[in-house]
Parts: sequence; C-alpha cells; structure tokens
Amino acid sequence: MTTNEQPDSNLYALERTHMAAERTYFSVLRTGLAIAAAGTVVVAILGERWPEWLILVMAGVFIAVGYTMIIVTLNNYQKIVNRLQIESNLNVMSPRLMIFLTAILQLGLVIVLILFFLGFGSHAAS
Repeated sequence: MTTNEQPDSNLYALERTHMAAERTYFSVLRTGLAIAAAGTVVVAILGERWPEWLILVMAGVFIAVGYTMIIVTLNNYQKIVNRLQIESNLNVMSPRLMIFLTAILQLGLVIVLILFFLGFGSHAAS
C-alpha cells in the first residue's frame, strides 16, 4: 500500500465482525461446557439423598442444555464465517476445524461424564 492509498474500511469491518463472532462462539462454548459439566456437580451434591433416576435426569438436563448451546452456536458461527468468506477474501479459521476441535472437547467431556457416572453407580451399589 502506498502512502496515498487508504485502507479498505469495509475489510476492517468484516474482520471485526469475524472476530466478534469468534469471541461470541468461544464464550458460549465455555459456558456450554461449564453447564454440561455442572451435571456432574448435581450428582455430587445430591449424592445418596435422592433416587438415582432423579439425579441422572437432572444431570442429563444440564448436559443436554450445555450441548444444545454449543451446537446451536457452532451452527450460527459457521453460517457467519461462510457468509464472510463469500463476501470477501478473509483468511479465517475454517468452520470445519472449529467443528473438529469442538467435537474433541465434547468427546473428552463425554468420556469424563461416562467415567464419573460409572463410578457413581458403583458407589451407590455398595
């Protein structure tokens, strides 16, 4: 760019829009994972004082809400990034990579939850 050329303000606006969408996605991802993980806290808090089916239902609600938040927000993020890539030549992180990374996070959380619930069932039986 020469000294006489002005930066393209539309490009900067698109970049800011993408960064805002990415920040929002990561914020909701963090919140969704925390809500899903709160399902294990429900199990730990209610412990042996309540029927196991009630505890698992309540924990399942937390997990379902957390994952629903993540999936809906990922879908919205993907739409925004696809639209930005069509309208401009922004070089942004691929939505497919975001889906892959999010899936790895979710798989890790699912494994932890399964191990936790298996351990919870064995403690309740003894």
